[in-house]
Amino acid sequence: MKKVLILLGVPGSGKGTQARILAEELGYVQISTGDLLRALDADPQGDPEDKKKLEDMRNGGLVSDDLIYKLAFAAIEKNLAQKKVVMLDGAIRTVEQAKAYQDFLLQRVSADEIVAVKFRISDEISYNRLAKRKVCGSCGDILPYSTENEKKTICEKCGGPLQVREDDNEATIRERIKKQGNAMLAPLVEFYEQKGILVSVNGEEKIDVVDREVKDKLGL
Repeated sequence: MKKVLILLGVPGSGKGTQARILAEELGYVQISTGDLLRALDADPQGDPEDKKKLEDMRNGGLVSDDLIYKLAFAAIEKNLAQKKVVMLDGAIRTVEQAKAYQDFLLQRVSADEIVAVKFRISDEISYNRLAKRKVCGSCGDILPYSTENEKKTICEKCGGPLQVREDDNEATIRERIKKQGNAMLAPLVEFYEQKGILVSVNGEEKIDVVDREVKDKLGL
């Protein structure tokens, strides 16, 4: 059984949606860099030095790798100790980060207990999904784009209002894909392919079809 899932995909590839399905159905734990940073920001007992780094980020700086490692590694350690399967959702963006995570993980689990799952979609589909998806203003749940979902205005999970995010405009999305699209993802894919731990699923299919393929590839 796999203990660590590393989810790879361009924006809008559906890896976050699939992570939530696995979390809800199987109790897997989703670890997202963004969630960790938001939790630190909201924690009144958070390390002042770490909070200072967050402030630097808001002022235009980059989030330092050492802060990401500190937060993510602590979360991974905690959940592995509780015998939970950990999913890293977009936490790894560069080969340098991949190496650091791999070194950390191999001190805690065996190589065959780690799998990297790539969600394949084109940059064009990535754009269409980001430009037309909706987000709940209350719980933050993301409603993927579809003809049916385009008409919905109320979140089915919490009853909150559904809306297109302000940052989901053409210029912002194009820039995001430029920085996080398939060309930028390729070195990471190659890294995990060379490690022999990469599996690939067709992220362009419907959610339930992708869900079945993910589970098949994981032997679930």
